[in-house]
Amino acid sequence: MKKLLVILVLLFSTTVYGADYYTSTTAITQVRALLNESSASFWSDTELGNWIKEATEAISARALCIQDTDTFLLVTSQYEYTDLVTNGADGVTDIVKVWGAIYLNPDGEYIGLKRVEPFQISDLPHMKAGPPIYYYHFDDKIGIFPLPTSAENGDSVKVYFSKQSQTIGDLPNEYQPLTFWYAAAMAYKKEHRYAESDKFYTMYMEALNALKQELYNVPIEQAPK
Repeated sequence: MKKLLVILVLLFSTTVYGADYYTSTTAITQVRALLNESSASFWSDTELGNWIKEATEAISARALCIQDTDTFLLVTSQYEYTDLVTNGADGVTDIVKVWGAIYLNPDGEYIGLKRVEPFQISDLPHMKAGPPIYYYHFDDKIGIFPLPTSAENGDSVKVYFSKQSQTIGDLPNEYQPLTFWYAAAMAYKKEHRYAESDKFYTMYMEALNALKQELYNVPIEQAPK
């Protein structure tokens, strides 16, 4: 019961403080408020900013909470395509998990592609080149089967994915305050104030786990008949 109350308090505080998107500068101000150091003295803005980036990267990778879409065009006789948003402006390989892919055929029909893993490829039936049926995500590439022909050249495939980022503004509102707690934990650890460090790190982990459960433990709706 005590743990549940802590989680509820953390979620409530996340909602309150996550009302607006933060920039790196405003996030550093929030961390300094937790540290009771309004301007750089023991902790520099650079190291606080780096801890915020570190937290943002970890949260986005673990919680899969930054969701996006992108589109690539099929090329005749090409079955692998470079990852859509690899090495963005922050230098991070962005796609963490692909959730689905849709093929738009020349007739204007949207066709959901079936996901396979690389170890399943050998079990696929023999297929002639033609419109895509399957896709996989591996080694920063999107793979498509069957092999596109000239008839599919230029057709589009839309991909839905979660991506990684170091930019706090990319995180959904409710996740942003978690970066403050992580940065505060690292800052207090530098000062060898381990009790305060452990407190903020526990807040960070409890809230992260609670938000992950809230995001993923949602019943799947029945498809319309």
